[in-house]
Amino acid sequence: MKLTKNIITSIMANEDYGVCYEPIVDVKSMQTVAYEALSRFKNGNKNIAPNIFFKSLHEDLELFFYMESIIKKFQIDNRPKDKKLFLNLDPDIAIKQTHVFHWIDLFSLDEDIVIEVIENSNDENIEHIEYFIDWMKEYKIKFAYDDLLKPNCLFIDSILKDASILKFDINFIQTVREDKAYMEIVKGYVNYANKSNKQTIMEGIETENDLEIAKEIGVCFVQGYLFKDKFIKHWKNQKNVSAVNPSKKIDKPNISASLYHEDNIIDYEIIEKLGELESEIT
Repeated sequence: MKLTKNIITSIMANEDYGVCYEPIVDVKSMQTVAYEALSRFKNGNKNIAPNIFFKSLHEDLELFFYMESIIKKFQIDNRPKDKKLFLNLDPDIAIKQTHVFHWIDLFSLDEDIVIEVIENSNDENIEHIEYFIDWMKEYKIKFAYDDLLKPNCLFIDSILKDASILKFDINFIQTVREDKAYMEIVKGYVNYANKSNKQTIMEGIETENDLEIAKEIGVCFVQGYLFKDKFIKHWKNQKNVSAVNPSKKIDKPNISASLYHEDNIIDYEIIEKLGELESEIT
């Protein structure tokens, strides 16, 4: 698939982006205790995979930061009320001091926000991840080790030790379906988490059998397609209503003043730089 200038410019200029709030469910009570905000994009009637969108933006980190500033503010503004909110953030857009200050301003005053550290499977990114963790610890921003046990990903001990929440990748459930003995590996992590006052979340729960596996392992929370009836979806270009709160007016995002002084939601000059990203994404 090829992401051209016209496609990406159309997505942002037409505000064809949205969010799916996926519930995180307490294993014991089966009540929703939090939501993970998952980005969604479309071009006309065609859905654009988030990984392709973000992979393209990764070619220009300043542009990547700008777009994520808009998207994250949108996700926070339309969040389900009175629940914790899990947000994915790439460490590569938390390197520059101006970027860090923006994220601190956005996250640090909300105790119900948890940042999921995205691991890029690249040795060169370790330094970025370590810096990312250091400033979150300094400003007491809660963060989770996302996609733990994901195939072909680096294991980063510092995240394991410092994260308040461990999230096990969907691959674990898929593997256990074929090899039940594999669950003993996760039991070790769960035992460590329990002794370290950390919480645990199992991703990828699709069936009642998956849920039973999660219960047997002893994780605190689960999420996945089994709870699809509780998913909340909202698109930016549906300006008259919010899926979470229909009476709420959707405000413009507040981009860090140290970087962007314009009052526009979309900066059309900077978005023109997307034309440089006409590379083939496989």
